[in-house]
Amino acid sequence: MRRLTAGEGRVRLFTPDADDTAAAVGNAGVDVVATVTLILWVEEVCGDLLRPALEDGEASVGARVAVDHTGPAREARPVSVEARITAVDGRRITFAVAASQDGQEVMKGEHHRVVVPLAQFLEGSGGSRSVPPATGERVSFWFDVISPWSYLASLTIAGLARRRGVGVDWRPLHLGNLMNAVDGMRPMEQNPRRRAWYLQDIEDRMAAAGLPYHPHAGQPMRPSRALRCMAHAADMGLAEPFVEQVMRDYWAKGADITDPDVLQEMADRVNLGPRPMAEIASDPHYREVIAANTREAAEAGLFGVPAFIFRGKLYFGSDHMDMLDAAMALPAETS
Repeated sequence: MRRLTAGEGRVRLFTPDADDTAAAVGNAGVDVVATVTLILWVEEVCGDLLRPALEDGEASVGARVAVDHTGPAREARPVSVEARITAVDGRRITFAVAASQDGQEVMKGEHHRVVVPLAQFLEGSGGSRSVPPATGERVSFWFDVISPWSYLASLTIAGLARRRGVGVDWRPLHLGNLMNAVDGMRPMEQNPRRRAWYLQDIEDRMAAAGLPYHPHAGQPMRPSRALRCMAHAADMGLAEPFVEQVMRDYWAKGADITDPDVLQEMADRVNLGPRPMAEIASDPHYREVIAANTREAAEAGLFGVPAFIFRGKLYFGSDHMDMLDAAMALPAETS
């Protein structure tokens, strides 16, 4: 196991449906999110936070959950689940955890996980699984760091896909260049009334999702360096934690994504290496990866981000991820 430090954290959004309610697990008439569902989401977020620190052959398993279910959460509205490492004792990691919906707390408490050698653990546990088996299917996730809706989607897509046994292909692209290629709509260049509404809508959506929103004063910044580093993270199998780190730092903390030293700090937090981010950010290979992603997006019919392609169908916007989730839940022959 690689080094972990107290204070590291992660936030993930989950959108509950009828299968996630107390009624669905036998408590008739109680159509709110079940305690067991919230606990499963807590475990998933904590496990995600640990994943970049695991060595080959290791896994993390739940050892203790001590939470208070403090309020109801309703269907079809995002639940924000947050986990933060509070202690590291060898291979046992303690997390402070919390969940909220519409800005209101619904659960808080503590969770412990232990890092184990997976093969030995499975031999002793009968080979039980805590996640759905992989279907072999994949969803393409197209995004740019300067899109606030990509910020929201990037914190949701991995958990959503994992619940359905679907893999994610992380496809960073240059939104400005895509807009030039397809003559796309630019919200910030609309009339002043619509622009004012649009900016307010972003703040309202982030508040509803329970996400902090304090973007850099220079938004939109030049995204190319960050995008190239994200493409490198995808090559290294660390797209999920690195993209989430960049998005959260840029949109919630006002980080300067044009600064290679800032990108390096983000990379260090998720153990993305060994090449320095300054080198990656100027690498012609990754410049071409982003350009190729942008060209492919235009050819595939994309007109903005975030966008998802699953089984050949385009789903656009963080507000249509419920439709994507429904599609992933269907057997391939019926979708």
